[in-house]
Amino acid sequence: MFSFALLRKSLPQFALAFLILAVGCSDEEDNPAGNDTDHAEAYGCALVVGTDTLAIADSSAVTGGLEVTAGDTLGPVAVWFLDEHGDWFRPEHDHVVPLDDETHELDVRLTDTNLASVRLGHEISEELEWAFFLDGSQSGATTLRIAILHEGHDDFTSALIPVAINP
Repeated sequence: MFSFALLRKSLPQFALAFLILAVGCSDEEDNPAGNDTDHAEAYGCALVVGTDTLAIADSSAVTGGLEVTAGDTLGPVAVWFLDEHGDWFRPEHDHVVPLDDETHELDVRLTDTNLASVRLGHEISEELEWAFFLDGSQSGATTLRIAILHEGHDDFTSALIPVAINP
């Protein structure tokens, strides 16, 4: 039997759920970035120092890694993202649709911050917006993850990339 009392109590929850689904940021694709043009369609990333590509993390594997000596700094480590075809891009220079670089930013997450620390390039200079510095604290091994942030949430997160801090 239909109950108006139950409907009246449940209606706010149904309305809220509908609103969240209607204005949510992602779509039904496997890529959390979705398909709309406000999101970075990254499928991997490459970490580069100078002309040397130190690591590439794509959807199937991670090759390479980062090394720094305890007490030293590696960087700037330039971050490039890979699209579905393996082409390199940066969110503000997206080759399909330029994205608003005011709403996209780099995030680097270290697994063990006792061994090393990260300084984001945009905190130092606008020219280093898609780069970071890795400071070795003590010898050991850890990992890091690269992310593209869009208005407070991850549009992309990489696989774990190995980091060695040498004595």
